[in-house]
Amino acid sequence: MEKNENQFTEAELQLINAFDSDVPFRVLQTTDETDLKILQSQSSEIVTKSLDLAHLIQRMYATVTNENSKGVGIAAPQIGINRQVILVQRVDKEDRPFEFYINPRIIWQSEILRVGDEGCLSIPNVYQPVKRSLVVTIEFENLDGAIHSETVEGYVAVIFQHEIDHLNGILFTDRIQFESELNYIEAFKKNELFYLSK
Repeated sequence: MEKNENQFTEAELQLINAFDSDVPFRVLQTTDETDLKILQSQSSEIVTKSLDLAHLIQRMYATVTNENSKGVGIAAPQIGINRQVILVQRVDKEDRPFEFYINPRIIWQSEILRVGDEGCLSIPNVYQPVKRSLVVTIEFENLDGAIHSETVEGYVAVIFQHEIDHLNGILFTDRIQFESELNYIEAFKKNELFYLSK
């Protein structure tokens, strides 16, 4: 019987289930050649009705909230699994909860851009300004397979764009290179610098 490519592979299952749900994964680093190859690879969709997927999400949460790898978001490729799963800290909500998004994709993004410094758990000691859409609409699934969409803006939109880039094998340092080939009209709003792509 042919295996469904949207199911976890045996190697992925071994990595996911190697430890209990409260044990963090090792975060892959761009300074390691093997890690970098995974980080630069396209991630595949995953079926949502899976106990293993729930365990993956729990361990990703343990990773992104761990003092040694604390961040505002994490994508499955960063822990060695090229699957379309991300966690995002919703700093726009009360208590700033982390929420998971399965098979997420950006279905709309504003032409108006926001510029801000970014770092990455997988790129040690690098912080650089990146231009991102100020507003994006995300489509994603939950663990029951239901499809949802949501529009987010500002810093939360930046986090989503950063993590979804990971699913496409794009690092924020790559994004900076892409930006260098574009033209912008600058505009000021309060104390933040915004750009309108041209």
